[in-house]
Amino acid sequence: MGGGGLNPRRLRLEFGTVLCQCPCHDACPLGGTGRWAVPFKLWRASCTCPGAGQARQRMAETGTEPPSFREIRERQRQTDQARREAFQAARRAAAGKSRDEIRELYLAELLARGLEPPSEQGLGATVEHIAGNPIPAVRLAVHGLAQLGKGAVALARLFRDMNRPPR
Repeated sequence: MGGGGLNPRRLRLEFGTVLCQCPCHDACPLGGTGRWAVPFKLWRASCTCPGAGQARQRMAETGTEPPSFREIRERQRQTDQARREAFQAARRAAAGKSRDEIRELYLAELLARGLEPPSEQGLGATVEHIAGNPIPAVRLAVHGLAQLGKGAVALARLFRDMNRPPR
């Protein structure tokens, strides 16, 4: 039910309840919108498709309600802020400490804020940054951007191949 992605017809990202593209949505108020995904609350209030009632009932029984995109974004903003605070607190307490001690400080700050520690590679780069050497963190960021670029090229090729006429 939940998901989303790029709607190539509208050239924008859409998240929420994914609508199937079959004729069952023709009579539904959400059917003629041209959208691939609609916000969950809109789907819950408006969808008249066969099976929607059962899906709503199952969700009510299990207490599962997907968060809205706004709620996800706010939760991510809070997590980012808590990570920055943990980094700053560890940096303030790092003077004169070894890398192992800085690592323990940073991990304790993350755990105190209810955050998961990063990958071993990310943790090592962060500890180096706290210790005054930002180069490993910069390398990690550049590597991540390179991977993102490769993924974008692969996605562009996929869209190109999807829109090519068959030979």
